[in-house]
Amino acid sequence: MVEAAIVLPVLILTVMLLLRTFVFYLEILNTGIAEHMEALKACDGYKGTGLRSYTSRTDVNLYRGGVLRINVSKRIDTRAYMLNEDLMARAGEAFGKD
Repeated sequence: MVEAAIVLPVLILTVMLLLRTFVFYLEILNTGIAEHMEALKACDGYKGTGLRSYTSRTDVNLYRGGVLRINVSKRIDTRAYMLNEDLMARAGEAFGKD
Protein backbone atom coordinates (compact mmCIF):
# COMPACT_ATOMS: atom_id res chain seq x y z
CA MET A 1 0.00 0.00 0.00
CA VAL A 2 2.79 2.42 0.86
CA GLU A 3 4.64 1.73 -2.38
CA ALA A 4 1.46 2.21 -4.40
CA ALA A 5 0.74 5.48 -2.58
CA ILE A 6 4.17 6.77 -3.61
CA VAL A 7 4.43 5.38 -7.14
CA LEU A 8 0.85 5.84 -8.39
CA PRO A 9 0.71 9.68 -8.23
CA VAL A 10 4.09 9.94 -9.94
CA LEU A 11 3.00 7.52 -12.62
CA ILE A 12 -0.28 9.38 -13.24
CA LEU A 13 1.56 12.71 -13.38
CA THR A 14 4.04 11.33 -15.92
CA VAL A 15 1.29 9.91 -18.13
CA MET A 16 -0.65 13.19 -18.04
CA LEU A 17 2.46 15.18 -18.98
CA LEU A 18 3.14 12.82 -21.88
CA LEU A 19 -0.44 13.23 -23.08
CA ARG A 20 -0.16 17.03 -22.91
CA THR A 21 3.08 16.91 -24.88
CA PHE A 22 1.51 14.65 -27.48
CA VAL A 23 -1.48 16.99 -27.89
CA PHE A 24 0.91 19.96 -28.19
CA TYR A 25 2.78 18.30 -31.06
CA LEU A 26 -0.50 17.42 -32.77
CA GLU A 27 -1.51 21.08 -32.48
CA ILE A 28 1.80 22.09 -34.10
CA LEU A 29 1.12 19.65 -36.93
CA ASN A 30 -2.44 20.90 -37.46
CA THR A 31 -1.31 24.53 -37.41
CA GLY A 32 1.43 23.79 -39.94
CA ILE A 33 -1.05 22.09 -42.26
CA ALA A 34 -3.51 24.99 -41.94
CA GLU A 35 -0.75 27.53 -42.69
CA HIS A 36 0.33 25.50 -45.72
CA MET A 37 -3.23 25.45 -47.02
CA GLU A 38 -3.56 29.22 -46.54
CA ALA A 39 -0.31 29.77 -48.46
CA LEU A 40 -1.56 27.56 -51.30
CA LYS A 41 -4.86 29.45 -51.36
CA ALA A 42 -3.03 32.80 -51.51
CA CYS A 43 -0.77 31.58 -54.33
CA ASP A 44 -3.73 30.18 -56.25
CA GLY A 45 -5.58 33.49 -56.20
CA TYR A 46 -2.59 35.64 -57.17
CA LYS A 47 -3.31 37.69 -60.31
CA GLY A 48 -0.42 40.15 -60.13
CA THR A 49 2.25 40.80 -62.73
CA GLY A 50 5.43 40.04 -60.82
CA LEU A 51 6.94 37.74 -58.28
CA ARG A 52 5.72 38.29 -54.74
CA SER A 53 6.22 36.45 -51.51
CA TYR A 54 3.62 35.35 -49.00
CA THR A 55 4.77 35.27 -45.40
CA SER A 56 2.95 34.28 -42.26
CA ARG A 57 4.02 33.70 -38.68
CA THR A 58 2.02 31.76 -36.11
CA ASP A 59 2.89 30.81 -32.55
CA VAL A 60 1.61 27.64 -30.92
CA ASN A 61 1.80 27.68 -27.13
CA LEU A 62 1.63 24.94 -24.54
CA TYR A 63 0.00 26.65 -21.60
CA ARG A 64 1.63 26.42 -18.22
CA GLY A 65 -0.02 24.54 -15.46
CA GLY A 66 0.59 21.75 -13.01
CA VAL A 67 4.29 20.95 -12.82
CA LEU A 68 5.10 22.85 -16.03
CA ARG A 69 6.75 26.10 -14.95
CA ILE A 70 8.26 27.27 -18.25
CA ASN A 71 6.67 28.63 -21.39
CA VAL A 72 6.85 26.10 -24.20
CA SER A 73 6.04 27.45 -27.63
CA LYS A 74 6.73 26.79 -31.28
CA ARG A 75 6.86 29.49 -33.94
CA ILE A 76 5.75 28.44 -37.40
CA ASP A 77 7.03 30.66 -40.21
CA THR A 78 5.45 30.14 -43.61
CA ARG A 79 6.86 31.58 -46.81
CA ALA A 80 5.64 31.01 -50.33
CA TYR A 81 6.54 32.70 -53.60
CA MET A 82 3.65 33.77 -55.78
CA LEU A 83 3.99 33.89 -59.55
CA ASN A 84 1.30 34.36 -62.18
CA GLU A 85 2.18 31.48 -64.51
CA ASP A 86 -0.49 32.39 -67.09
CA LEU A 87 0.97 35.85 -67.53
CA MET A 88 4.51 34.49 -67.77
CA ALA A 89 3.47 31.95 -70.46
CA ARG A 90 1.78 34.68 -72.51
CA ALA A 91 4.84 36.90 -72.16
CA GLY A 92 6.98 34.06 -73.51
CA GLU A 93 4.63 33.64 -76.47
CA ALA A 94 4.70 37.38 -77.17
CA PHE A 95 8.48 37.29 -77.46
CA GLY A 96 8.40 34.16 -79.63
CA LYS A 97 10.02 31.86 -77.05
CA ASP A 98 8.62 28.46 -76.15
